[in-house]
Amino acid sequence: MNNLPKKDPLWVIFGLYGAVGIQLALAVVGGWFLGNYFDEKLQTAPWLALGGLVGGFIGGLYNLIRILKWRSRGA
Repeated sequence: MNNLPKKDPLWVIFGLYGAVGIQLALAVVGGWFLGNYFDEKLQTAPWLALGGLVGGFIGGLYNLIRILKWRSRGA
């Protein structure tokens, strides 16, 4: 019969990759805000804000790669 892989509907693909983009953005912004908060408390500006920004980016990128690997295995 037909041995082609089953394709997901377009709305499922947009939803998945849209969620990944939002998660990446929220991780970066959240890391920056958290670092900025601790900078104000500890008088270490701008170092903790920059560390939070980088940490949020790394965490968001890790999540992005993890989801893309999961998606490529399931396809």
